[in-house]
Amino acid sequence: MSILARILRDRGIVTEQQLQEAVQHQVLYGGRLGTSLFELGFITEERLEEALAKIHGVPPVKVDMREITPEIVDLVPKAMAARHKVFPFKLRGKTLYLLMVDPNDHAAMAEVGFRLGYIIRPLVVPEMRMIHLLRDFYGVDERWRFTDTHHAAAPPPLLDPQAAVSRIESAASRDEVVDALLALCLHHFRRVIFFIVREPWILGWNGLGEGIDRHTAASFKIPLDQPSVFRIVTRDKTIFIGRLGQEAENQRFLKTLGKRPSATAALFPIAVRGRVVNLVYGDGGASGAVKANMGELLVIVQKVARAYLRIIRRRIAETRRELRESGRGDSGADEIDTNQETS
Repeated sequence: MSILARILRDRGIVTEQQLQEAVQHQVLYGGRLGTSLFELGFITEERLEEALAKIHGVPPVKVDMREITPEIVDLVPKAMAARHKVFPFKLRGKTLYLLMVDPNDHAAMAEVGFRLGYIIRPLVVPEMRMIHLLRDFYGVDERWRFTDTHHAAAPPPLLDPQAAVSRIESAASRDEVVDALLALCLHHFRRVIFFIVREPWILGWNGLGEGIDRHTAASFKIPLDQPSVFRIVTRDKTIFIGRLGQEAENQRFLKTLGKRPSATAALFPIAVRGRVVNLVYGDGGASGAVKANMGELLVIVQKVARAYLRIIRRRIAETRRELRESGRGDSGADEIDTNQETS
């Protein structure tokens, strides 16, 4: 269980009901628990900063954007900052004060310090603050925020349908479900793209098949406030099979994908508790058509939403149990095992 959950609950900052909603949000959209609590409006950034500083035993830090200079940013290369989710804050002599999502990541500190020749002093910031820093100063795509922090090893690129269904039904995280779903869809399409629906955008997340990989899938960012088949499927929670229309967003998508407008494709939603959280696109390649009968696949796709709900129920049950156990123990919020998950 997250130490953060225990501290926030024990201090009366969030309720158990709010924690349960945040766990559901985290299962569906990845990221850290603190990010979900903030995005749902259950905690302020200041309260989250204070709790994380307490957990990690580092001084709380308030990031003033006016203090960040190009010279400081240039100290850490973009690739290194993006890989380790770190950001240079201040330099005093040979000591570099490094903002980190996880200040217990000693491997990251060792690499940054060794390669750059500085003594590293870690400071913790919430994940959403790091998202903004990496985006605004390095141009790092913020999509990494949706990474499932519980993601296990990915399955082989292609699974037989029975094995894919089995993985969906036994998965312990959203991304395990997604990996198995993509492998399953390759038995019905030549290429497939998985999208995360987050107002006001539909964001490409992963993909497999002819000319498609995760990097290509991540190039798609479709606005929900503009007409498109993607908006129709999201709003109406309906399945689409056919040619994409002449709307600008449809044509932009086809051009980027390199698909002929006359060829057919399929797009279907994944809804959890009445809200569409994902879209899945599949086609027969650049010029190929899709089969009109998707019944068998769509029946299996229903298992994805059920898998999400199963994962949510299990994590909520774990959180409840461990909150109860921590309440019976004698280890309070001031005695913290920093080897546990912190956010």
